[in-house]
This record gives sequence, structure tokens and C-alpha cells, in this order.
Amino acid sequence: MRMRNNSGFSLGELITIMGIISVLAVIAVPNMIGWRSGKQIQGALENLRGDLQMAKLKAVQENGPVAVLFASNGYQVFIDNGANEGAYDAGERLLKDRQLPSGVSIDLFATGFGGLGYARFNTRGLPENTGSVVVDSSNGDQRIVGLNRIGRVNIQ
Repeated sequence: MRMRNNSGFSLGELITIMGIISVLAVIAVPNMIGWRSGKQIQGALENLRGDLQMAKLKAVQENGPVAVLFASNGYQVFIDNGANEGAYDAGERLLKDRQLPSGVSIDLFATGFGGLGYARFNTRGLPENTGSVVVDSSNGDQRIVGLNRIGRVNIQ
């Protein structure tokens, strides 16, 4: 009598395993997509908060005004000593040019700093204009980064 070598899977076992993997994928993939989108906006908010803090410190360190100019897809941080206040002029030193991740944007109509599209810090590190930046994600999440008159930056 010969013994059969039963190493391997039967067709029924393979179909069962494929069915279990398919069900798990249907459950897990949408949750992973939502988690990724949430992490993208959270990362963008943390970067913005850190860059506003850096702009404050650079204004004191450089003994000159530093501005953060907002666009829908990102923002620029620069030493603002040119002719046009709040605008990035030729010859001004760019400190940071941050692009937001795909699916994350700045709502320029809801963002406001006294009617201006930028925040500016004086030589003492205090903001010359206060306001908030509204950040949107593609899944409908909206968060606000606020800047108060003493220069405190908070995420709401």
C-alpha cells in the first residue's frame, strides 16, 4: 500500500480562503482610505502651525518682519522687507515654500487676516494682523488654524 503525499491545498480550501480575504478587503479598504485622508489633513495642520511658530521666531531672530502668504495649494514664509507688504517680492529671502498634500487645500474665501491673504509678524514676534486659516480636505473635513493677537497659534 502506497501512502499519498498530501502537501498542498485543495480547490475548496483555496476558494474559502479567497472568500475570507475578499470580505476582509471590502471591510478594511474604505476605513484605510478615510484614515489616510484624516492623517493628511492632520499633517498639513501640524506643518502650518509649526511654520507659523517658525515665522514668529524668525521675525525676532532676523529683527525684521516675516510674512506667511497663503494660496489655495500651500503657502510661503519669507522675510518681508520689500516694497509690497505681504507679497513675495524679488530679492526677499524665502524661508519656506510649502505645498499641501493632494486632497488638502486652503479655503482662501474663509481664510482671513483683517481682509488680507497673509499673516505678518513684527520684529518682536507679534502678529500685525490676527485671523484664521481654514483648511479643507477632499472628504469634507474642515479645520481651522487660528492666530491671536499675542501670537498664539492653535488648531480648532
